[in-house]
Parts: sequence; structure tokens; C-alpha cells
Amino acid sequence: MAYDPRGVRFVLTAPDTESTEQGFSPWKQMVYASVPAQFAPRFLYKKMLAQETYPDGTAVVMPYGLRITESILLEAFPPEDVAVCHPDQLDAFVGPRTRAIGISAHNPVGTAFSTGVYSNIFGSSARPINAYESERIFSHPAIRKYRPKVIVGGAGSWQIEKTDSFDRLGVDCVIVGRGESVILELFQKADAGEDLPRVVRAPEPAIDQLRVPKRRSTFGIVEMTRGCGRQCAFCSPTLETRISIPPDQLLEAVKANVREGGRIIFPVSEDIFIYGASAPFYIPNADALVDFYSKVAAVPGVDFVPLSHATLAPAVVNRHLIKELSKILLPKSVLRNPRSTAAGNKMLAPLIGIETGSPRLAALTMAGKALPFDIRDWQELVVEATNIFNENHWYPIYTFIVGLPNETDDDIKQSLDLLHRLRKNKIVYVPSIFTPLDDTRMSSGHALKPRELTQLQWEFILTAWKQSRDFGVVNDRSNWYWKVGMYAFYHLRGRWIHGPQFRYPAMRFAGVAESKLTPHLYLNWSNNGAGPEQPIRVPRLVPKHNGATVEQLARVQDGQPFNVYGTTRVDTAGAFKVMGQA
Repeated sequence: MAYDPRGVRFVLTAPDTESTEQGFSPWKQMVYASVPAQFAPRFLYKKMLAQETYPDGTAVVMPYGLRITESILLEAFPPEDVAVCHPDQLDAFVGPRTRAIGISAHNPVGTAFSTGVYSNIFGSSARPINAYESERIFSHPAIRKYRPKVIVGGAGSWQIEKTDSFDRLGVDCVIVGRGESVILELFQKADAGEDLPRVVRAPEPAIDQLRVPKRRSTFGIVEMTRGCGRQCAFCSPTLETRISIPPDQLLEAVKANVREGGRIIFPVSEDIFIYGASAPFYIPNADALVDFYSKVAAVPGVDFVPLSHATLAPAVVNRHLIKELSKILLPKSVLRNPRSTAAGNKMLAPLIGIETGSPRLAALTMAGKALPFDIRDWQELVVEATNIFNENHWYPIYTFIVGLPNETDDDIKQSLDLLHRLRKNKIVYVPSIFTPLDDTRMSSGHALKPRELTQLQWEFILTAWKQSRDFGVVNDRSNWYWKVGMYAFYHLRGRWIHGPQFRYPAMRFAGVAESKLTPHLYLNWSNNGAGPEQPIRVPRLVPKHNGATVEQLARVQDGQPFNVYGTTRVDTAGAFKVMGQA
């Protein structure tokens, strides 16, 4: 396509850290939100972010949100007025004719959940790589020279408002929330030279405003659901109306990605198990899930299909569903680990929020995560679900939140106890420090700085990291590097940044003998089963269910499948349209 050399009317871009498909593993992007830019000069990772372009300089791969924006703009403007490009190609598209730049931002300032621990462990002023890469766009010479309107959207746009970084970054407007209903109007105003509001809180889009892009997105992302319904107090997506995108629309997006050279398709969701579900939403519609993933995996050219976010209660509701999904998805997994007993050492790794091992704290902040089981049995539910996952070569990534409002020392101790109960399982842990998000019930909560963490909190974080390292790193030399690295970090920097409370937890990670640490730490990790294991109690069902559902669930708990996938055949009438909030 021929673009005007004086500049394209609307230019869309994103940091390279958000469009890279490095290793075909979405989780590798998390590294760029964790490693401080000051300790990773750009020349060390620049080649890993190398981006493919078409002959005209436009991007082959771009984040899903930008592809949605592109689709909306192309409904009102001709193709030559919309260019989607990587930051290194901005000079070719931004000029005196350019009216607006749309920037996707996942972590533009560096205040995301992951940054709270994984970058700030090096110091509270540490800025992660993906924030550095975002600022490279904001300070780009072409944008500074021609001063088009700068509109920022994406999961991290709220950070600009929260830190009042508008002037520093040269941002005219940020869109907070799903932007489908406001994108076109804002770009039209920019085109007319009108002033833009600094902050636009986008209302939830109506079903007819949803777009399924027909261009290649990063990791072949297709959005299979929106919303959740479990009502966690620290989360904003759960407040959205639950939507399952019809499978025929999703398959169109899958085929479009493949036509443009995509080899990976990543169906994303706040919880894959709500796909196609009607009432109650927390009973998975096994037929819809198996049918959808089967069709995606069968598309010629699709080599990899990762798992997205999930919850763990559905695995206990229907262990047969996990087995069926494994048959479909394990051959399409890019992830491998020598500890996996599957063919080719393949594994699946859904991202699942555990958040705490304390039933008391769970009841206060996320009681819906246990449905249809009782939140009082939270630990039993986690242990039972983890066993089911591991049996089917699902080695989940479990997130925990340290510093939730109302958290006590006893809550942290229970989280440590849960780690000990799971010590023989195959898990990667991702603990983070609580960050209050707007539009949640915990928006006014206090975000701890690493220096404010207690020794008990550091013990949980470093013990979780130790377990992740022991599962993920099977090479003795690499393991030795991790241990020596922590020992050196503690003595050279960590003890000055985080204080004396960091000492003994860091020494556990560094491999100091447990006999020397036991007098100083809560958890005696060397107590590895000399006595009888704590028995697993079958989680209790919550009392408010109709008789048929309780009966069906009881049969699942007894291991009795009652259809081909072992769950009730939920009536799917209306399951693929907007569903009411729980």
C-alpha cells in the first residue's frame, strides 16, 4: 500500500516488548516487566525483540488491542489513512499530516503488579524494561517534532493518570477500560484538531460494539471471553459482563492469523472455564470447551495453542474435562520441562490466581473463587485441583498477592503452610505485592513498598521463588548460579535496600542449610514428611444450589462421569452472548 510521504493520518504502535513472539511463549514477556532496565542495556536484548515488517514498513504482528483499534478506524477511514507500525518505523509514517498516534501500553510507568516485586527488589526506583521501551515511544523525535495528538490505551494506561505523567510523557489522552465505544470519536476529534479529555473512562461496550480483528495479533491472541463473575475485590475484569465470543467468529480470527504467517493461537480469557457456560457460570460447559479447542487445534498451520488464565475449582468439579483438554492441547504445547512425564517432556501452564493460603483472607477478598465449593475449604480445594492438574501434565503458574488489606501474620503463615503441602507438586509460583487498582473494591488499599515487607512476607516470597527455581531449573550449574547470585545480591545490595528482614529468607533461596535457618524462620522446610501427611478433605459444596446440580456435582466428586466429558450438558441457549453479572 502507498502511504503519503508527508505522514499517515493515524499511526498505531506499541513497545516491542508487547509485540515480540519470542520463543512462542507468552510468559516470556513477563521477564520484560521484571528486569530493571538499568541492569540490562538495550544491546543485550535488542535482537530478541527484532520485529518482522511488510515491504511497506507496517507491522506483521501487533498486540490484540491495537488490532481492534485498527479495525474500528478502518470502518470509517480509508486504508491509506491508518498505519500500524513498530517504534523503529515511526519515522516513515509520522509527519506533518499525522493527526493522532495511538499507543498500546501494558506497563508504561512501571507500576504493574509484577513490578512491585520483580523489578523493585533491586530498589524502589528501578524501572522495568517494558516501561523503558514505552518511554522510547513517547520521546520519539518524530512525535516530539510534529506533535500529533497522543492517545494511550491498554491494560496499563491507568498508570499515566495515577502518576500524573501526562506532561512528562507528552500524552494528550488516556483511555481507561475497554475502548471500543470511544475510540472512533476520540480519533475523529483529534482529526478535527479539537482538544481531547485527559482521561476517558470507557463504558463497557455493547455486544454489537465488539470487534474480532482479522489481522495477525501478537501470539495469535483471540479473545474467547470477557468478564469473570467471581467478584474478587482486587480485580476489575470480574466486574465486566460475562461474554463468550461465538466460536465461528473466533475461528475466523484464527484463520486470519494463520493466513498472515501465524503459527501460534492464544485464546485468552479471565477464566477459560466460563467459555460457553450459562447458569451457573462456574459449572464448566465441557462440550463447548472441548469443541472450541478441538477446532482451533485442527486448523492447518496452527502449531501451538497455549492455555490462558483459569480458576482451579472447575478441575475438581470435572477432572474428566482436564483429561480431555490435555489430549487436545499437549501435542500443541511449546512448553517443555525435563520433569514432565508427557511425550516430548511437554507441559501445559495455565495462569491461576491462588492469591492466599488463608481461608479467612480468601473469604474477605475472593470468596467466589471457590464456587461451587465452600471457601472455608480453600486449601483442600487448591491441593486437590493441583493434583488433578499435575496428573494431566498441567504444571500451573500460581499467583499469590502479598500485602492484601487485612492481611495478618497468621494469613502469611497459612500461605507458607500451603507451599509446604504442595512441595511435591510441579508448580511455578509468581508472588507479587498488592497494588490497588481503580474501579475495584480495594482501590483505596495501601500498596506496600519492598522495604515495608516483614520478614514473614519475605519468607513467603523467597520460599515460593525457591520452589519455582527447583521445578524450573534442572541443570545443576544453573541452579548453582541462582544460589550464588542471591548470596551476592544480598551482601552487595539487598541488605541495604530491604533491611535485616530480608536476610534469612534470602539465605533460604541461596541454599543455606535449613538447620541453620529454622531458629529464624517460621517454616521448617526440612520437615518433608517424617510424620503422616495432612489428609485432604473433599471440599464441601456451598449450600445454595438446586438439587440437580448438587447431585451431579456429588457424582463428579465420587469419580462417576455422567456424560462423555463428565459434566452436565448445560443448556447453551444464550451462552454465546452477553450474560448478566453474578
